[in-house]
Amino acid sequence: MVTSTAARARPPWEDAQFVGGHPVLDLTNTVFNRAHPVEDNELLRTPSDVLTWCASAGLFEDAPSAAEAGADGIVREVRAVREQAWAVFNAVARGETVPPEPFGALLERAGAGVRGARVPPVDATLGHLTADRAAPGSIPATLALLAVHALFTLPADRIRACGRCGWLFLDSSRGGRRRWCSMSTCGNREKASRHRRAERAAG
Repeated sequence: MVTSTAARARPPWEDAQFVGGHPVLDLTNTVFNRAHPVEDNELLRTPSDVLTWCASAGLFEDAPSAAEAGADGIVREVRAVREQAWAVFNAVARGETVPPEPFGALLERAGAGVRGARVPPVDATLGHLTADRAAPGSIPATLALLAVHALFTLPADRIRACGRCGWLFLDSSRGGRRRWCSMSTCGNREKASRHRRAERAAG
């Protein structure tokens, strides 16, 4: 299975943006804040952003060229997959029923990609799944297939939403009590907020 790793993060992406524990969860986190969206909340702004994110997530090995970064429609399509995946996995994180419309859209896109040979040959574990960045529709179809696979293979009781920013992550901690996307960001910010609230209450 393709897995996210901070060691592969390519500019403009940073290690702190790959904390989900799975490429699909990392994809849903390509906004600044889910819980409290800011005015400029979008991180996938250009084709180059999409392609460098895919390289960082391990969907292909080398960084994209400038010509490849001009792929038509890729930003819109990958954002659509992202929002469908977020709707599905946010529901899982909250213990709710998987919403049929976004899940159905992921199934349809993944199926069309496989039928149209836009997704490279896959094995049962998706252990060597990569995207053909030169083939139209390959990247969003591959991401949709990863999302469908993740829904049936990731432990549902370990999918969490950060208590501060709403980013999704796979809780692999021993006790299963992780609350934040990252202790170095949201965890520390929450501690600082609590400290300020305590000071105001005591003052």
